[in-house]
Amino acid sequence: GLSSLWRLFRGKKWNVLRQRVDSCSYDLDQLRLLVVTVQGMIHLLVDLINSLPLYSLGLRLCRPYRLAAGVKFRVLEQEAGRPLRLLMQINPLPYNRVVHTYRLPSCGCHPKHSWGSLCRKLFFGELIYPWRQREDKQD
Repeated sequence: GLSSLWRLFRGKKWNVLRQRVDSCSYDLDQLRLLVVTVQGMIHLLVDLINSLPLYSLGLRLCRPYRLAAGVKFRVLEQEAGRPLRLLMQINPLPYNRVVHTYRLPSCGCHPKHSWGSLCRKLFFGELIYPWRQREDKQD
């Protein structure tokens, strides 16, 4: 994917039929759309990585008894005149509950810079700018 992107910015493309790299001239709007799309995908990936509870998922994978959803008791011995012997088993927290419980809130895209807004601008032919995060400075 990165080699195709590199060829794209150099004005080349891979010709599938002839199995070679051909020259191709791209319009500035096509390149701008590609940059905005790649930037948006990277932004979503970083947002996903920042919000996932990776430590909790690793803890659930390696030591499931550390994140318990509850305990279950089972009777081992029940004799008259002797103490009751029970076995306590820990019910591990399911993975979906781990993610739901320990997930951090994501910052997400600014409301005016969403995928729906991007598609709407493309459909109506409006000008598209690269995404900016809220703390970026405006020039």
